[in-house]
Amino acid sequence: MDFLEKKFYWLLTLIFLVLILIGTLFPVDIIATPDLGSDKNYHFVAFTLLVMPLTFHNLKNAFWLLPVAVVLGAIIEVLQPHLGRHGEVDDLYADAFGALIGVILVALVKLVKPS
Repeated sequence: MDFLEKKFYWLLTLIFLVLILIGTLFPVDIIATPDLGSDKNYHFVAFTLLVMPLTFHNLKNAFWLLPVAVVLGAIIEVLQPHLGRHGEVDDLYADAFGALIGVILVALVKLVKPS
């Protein structure tokens, strides 16, 4: 069962990763999104969700997930100007803060309800 459970967490993470790449690297006019205010909200929520499945599977994964999420956010911001988008440092901050909050939320859930 642990093997299937681990695959499930990896699958969720991969789905969130693909959605992030589509949402951040495809031209803006292709993607219809509801107006939730600043696009920083999207970055924050996306990176919060990105780190949560594997962190929930094993809290120690946060030690490599956080740096990977920040590097991914930086790579996206560097690529965006080459793909008809605007790269912004504030988006990277939202990515990093979202990833950190995702790890903290999972840690709090695990603290309250240990597995």
